[in-house]
Amino acid sequence: MTAAESLDRGPLFLLDGMSLAFRAYFALPADLATSSGLVTNAIHGFASMLLSIVRDHQPGALAVAFDLPGGTFRDDLVEEYKGGRAETPEDLLPQFDLIKDLVRSLAIPLVELERFEADDVLATLATRSRDEGRAAVVVTGDRDCFQLVEDPFVRVLYNKRGVSDYALYDEAGIIERTGIEPARYAMLAALRGDPSDNLPGVPGVGEKTAAKLLHSYGDLDGIFANLAELTPKLRENLEAHEERARKNLEVMLLIRDVPLDLDPLTLDLGGWDEGVAKELYLGLEMKGLWTRTSAMLADGSFGPPSAHAGGPTADVRPQRAPAVLAGAAASELLEAARTQLRTVALSADASMMAVGLPDSDEVAVISVDSDAGAALLTSEGPSRALDVKRILRASLARGADPSVPSGDASVAGYLLDAAAGDYSLASLLDRHLPGRAQTGPEASSGQLALDTPDPARGLEDEVICVDELLAAMEPQLVELGLQSLYDDIELPLARVLARMEDRGIAIDRKVLEEISVDLTDRARALETRVQELAGHPFKVNSTKQLQEVLYEELDLPKGRKLKTGFSTDAATLEGLIGSHPIIEALLEYREVEKLRSTYGESLLAEVQVDGRIHATFRQTVARTGRLSSEQPNLHNIPVRSEEGRRFREAFIPSDGWELLAADYDQVELRIIAHLSADEGLIGAFGSGEDIHRSVAAGVYGIDPAAVSHEQRERAKMVSYGLAYGMEAFGLARRLGGDIGEAREIMDRYFEAFPGVRAYMDAAVTEARSQGFTRTALGRIRPLPELLIGNRTAQAAAERQAMNAGIQGLAADIFKVALVRLDDRLTSEGLSARIVLQIHDEVLVESPTEEHDAVQAATEEELVGAASLTVPLRVSLGWGSSWARAKG
Repeated sequence: MTAAESLDRGPLFLLDGMSLAFRAYFALPADLATSSGLVTNAIHGFASMLLSIVRDHQPGALAVAFDLPGGTFRDDLVEEYKGGRAETPEDLLPQFDLIKDLVRSLAIPLVELERFEADDVLATLATRSRDEGRAAVVVTGDRDCFQLVEDPFVRVLYNKRGVSDYALYDEAGIIERTGIEPARYAMLAALRGDPSDNLPGVPGVGEKTAAKLLHSYGDLDGIFANLAELTPKLRENLEAHEERARKNLEVMLLIRDVPLDLDPLTLDLGGWDEGVAKELYLGLEMKGLWTRTSAMLADGSFGPPSAHAGGPTADVRPQRAPAVLAGAAASELLEAARTQLRTVALSADASMMAVGLPDSDEVAVISVDSDAGAALLTSEGPSRALDVKRILRASLARGADPSVPSGDASVAGYLLDAAAGDYSLASLLDRHLPGRAQTGPEASSGQLALDTPDPARGLEDEVICVDELLAAMEPQLVELGLQSLYDDIELPLARVLARMEDRGIAIDRKVLEEISVDLTDRARALETRVQELAGHPFKVNSTKQLQEVLYEELDLPKGRKLKTGFSTDAATLEGLIGSHPIIEALLEYREVEKLRSTYGESLLAEVQVDGRIHATFRQTVARTGRLSSEQPNLHNIPVRSEEGRRFREAFIPSDGWELLAADYDQVELRIIAHLSADEGLIGAFGSGEDIHRSVAAGVYGIDPAAVSHEQRERAKMVSYGLAYGMEAFGLARRLGGDIGEAREIMDRYFEAFPGVRAYMDAAVTEARSQGFTRTALGRIRPLPELLIGNRTAQAAAERQAMNAGIQGLAADIFKVALVRLDDRLTSEGLSARIVLQIHDEVLVESPTEEHDAVQAATEEELVGAASLTVPLRVSLGWGSSWARAKG
């Protein structure tokens, strides 16, 4: 076979299974699970990635590589290799095997090799493919594979984050990203280091410095031979860490000749059995994904079926309206659309958009960079879309001030079923328009959109599908009493969140860097302390080695038994406090290490060129209605520990401005008092005293002045625990006591406030009869587990029923407050803007001269967001950072 014939067969796509599985797991919510409780977020994400790759790139063949358990030759070279990695989440471990089953069900080769990493397998296959003249694309989230890129045969499709944010790199792309060509990328990485693999680099040598050194001196030998030409500090650091850099290079170079019995030229798509694949998908309750997969099996995207299989049974294709490609002939239609947008879709790279034209079945597809496209994107008319906030944010980025959207298919789907978890176009079609499949590439649905053969068709199809979905779903919103929640809260909120994302919040990089360095030093010291207490060095983050130390060498009490051995999770370790000094040291190490890896490094990586973090806020994740945050997850900025509170010092206002932090006081407890109408709890709020002291007085039957600090804290734990459905077992863990003591405290609480118990019981009874809960503002939370499933699932659903009304109403109130405050700041012509939302707290960035007006507006709009039996109260504080504003 000639090289030309090899290229004509289509590229070989080589997937890093482990890397993509981890990315999928952390990108999708952990409540994406089967009815039996099996978490499937990584499987969902991986399957979506796979479908997108096949759909958008039309590979000639696929192969997936996975790491095998056990060490590799790199562990022999560097003892602490990958030692800084956190323990793999327990609910991810079983998903690895299921992902492998999914790969096999589609007849895709799965390649694993002992003592070698998946990267080495990918490197070997890519190199063999190159040598045989067949193009290869390595799909991974690991930068080590940048060294494999070689025009024209080897490229890397790099997963930057999540399940949909990708970049396709050739040699020019690697140079643009890193400053060095692929052949020398491993040298750059060796100098820079790789924290994810616990391979520190040369101090003071970042990526830019490393690239500059390599351009000047060629390679590591050249750099170390010319140290005299460098600045004193750089020379000193390189001299002291030459061995480290050379060892890093030895570890980072991928092996291109591992022993594999696999010839890339023999790989082709096909050989699958639809029955096998369908059984796996439906067994994992992935009906929406199966609809997409079966359609692609039917159209030949995965090659022919096995000779022994029946093949797919249906090819359902929707009727499609004609597209009007933007040009002179479409100018009149586009002019009308500028002032009356019907439905909008935007490509993943925001380069193209489609608009459903008013009073027409036609769809205009146009380049955003064109004059007409720019005018459409900056239109202030109402719009409808899938994930309309994304359209609004793109519009804001171009200087527009868009109006409140008139429809959002993902938000509508979320309100109709907050437990579904997946509000992608394919999933919504599967649930609300069964049999209506999406055709064409989903270029604007958050999936891969690189090298799409017909992106215009995909955008056009999305517009048509969204129109059909909203026509089907919006009457259901009216029927279920959700119309006001949709029109008056969720849709206006989409614009508020888009504004928050567009503005972002300023960051003091120096403060973040200082915190990160300090945490790194502390983590290393604590890791050494843990090893000293164990009596020998070991990889503290290795579950297997930690199990051996704790349960075999130190013979500590064993907790839960898992497939991989006895658990070493936080809950288990907390139960072992006092049994050996290593436990306290280990817990402290994990806390510091988590702060270092999760916030110290990742927050710095999220600071954009304008010096601000532009997080993404999502409306359709939490079943209770609460908002969530990602890229980065600012909702997880820790506040309980002093170390965690330090991070808030890095969040600052613009120069000459100040930050206002406004936080609801005891909002959940006030909602409990309102919903339960308990006279004692209402009276406790009305007394004007410390609410937790008043509650403790009622629980213990004593005068408030006689309440001890311990009694106050215990009563406080019960109060807040009730808002999350906590039972005696959970309280006992918080108190550090036994279940009997915890149950006694809770019994006292309910005796003092009987209306609370009555409300909780009534909430469960009502949810059981309806199969869902409903907040005062109409929000529905489905709880099918109350009626089906085992007793454990039912008990969990009962706890959720108890807290759904509380958490849901708190979410509704906060959303109303955000909409009211944003409207107030805008209507009064103030420059101040909301920049961050965290749980029950909002941060407003304000010019100093607007101080009084902004404070009055914020307090009035937050307090006025709801009328409860117990009035809402807000704590406000100003400062030159988030920490100072919080006092």
